[in-house]
Amino acid sequence: MKFPVQGTPLDVMKGSAVTLALFLAYISLPLVGILPGVAAPVAGVYYSLKSGRIAGVAIVIATAALLAVAVDPATTAIYLMQCGVMTLALPEFLSRGKGGSRSIVYTVAINLVVILAVAAAYGILSGQNLHAQVIKGINASITQTITLYEKAGIKGDELKTLQQAMQQAGILIGRIYPALVTVGLSIVAGLNLLLLRKLASRYSVSLVLGDFNRFKNPEQLIWVLIAAGFAMLVDNDVVTPAALNLLIVIVSLYFIQGMAVITHSFNRFVVPGFVRFIFYLLLAVQPFLALVVAVLGIFDLWGDFRTPKKKENL
Repeated sequence: MKFPVQGTPLDVMKGSAVTLALFLAYISLPLVGILPGVAAPVAGVYYSLKSGRIAGVAIVIATAALLAVAVDPATTAIYLMQCGVMTLALPEFLSRGKGGSRSIVYTVAINLVVILAVAAAYGILSGQNLHAQVIKGINASITQTITLYEKAGIKGDELKTLQQAMQQAGILIGRIYPALVTVGLSIVAGLNLLLLRKLASRYSVSLVLGDFNRFKNPEQLIWVLIAAGFAMLVDNDVVTPAALNLLIVIVSLYFIQGMAVITHSFNRFVVPGFVRFIFYLLLAVQPFLALVVAVLGIFDLWGDFRTPKKKENL
């Protein structure tokens, strides 16, 4: 790990300003703000790798202090749990040579532990049922969304159908939100690594991420997938939701492996850019295609699609 150099104070100021601007855009702009929100940790991660661990810590502290003064403590807590932990943990593992995939796994694991610890402490101190509060928040969001559609002019059977669909979606989200949080944090960490790679190559910062095209899950993970699938058959209010959340997380990991197989094939067969764009566009709008990619990742365990096939001598 590097130690602070002469440019560190300026790096801290620049990193804090960029982080603060991105996070304020995230909390201020509905929907559109998701994009800057995803990128909020990248400045802190970059300057932590460039100038040292102390620079990253200073950026997190400065951003949190400014948010506490300019906005409110609740927003500060959201920043620390969504971005602050990632800003500190991700460069730590990258600088230790853990590579891209392991750094994401370790960072997300630490982030989840922090979130669980804060949630448990809040629940104990406030005496509130956190799960009930989450369900209440989900239902409130659905009600607000339905009201917006109603104001937009949707009425009658169409509105009734929409209400039923969103209520069913709310029930599902209420069951799988732990998996959604886990997958969401993983996506944010992955996207920040992509942005970090661009910054590192542009400003000559040493960064070892490994080759995504060679990404492969541990072979033992398939047994966890099978066990979670069978556990779904158990009629138990604790076992079934836990198995469902675990199943979603593991399928997401195999989706990543499937994407590695596809990008390897794109590069190997020199697939044109517009064909790749169409595929990624379809992937974004068609959930069943994402499931196909996950299945491809699972079968890569046996097919080993990225290993060159040896030609037999005749």
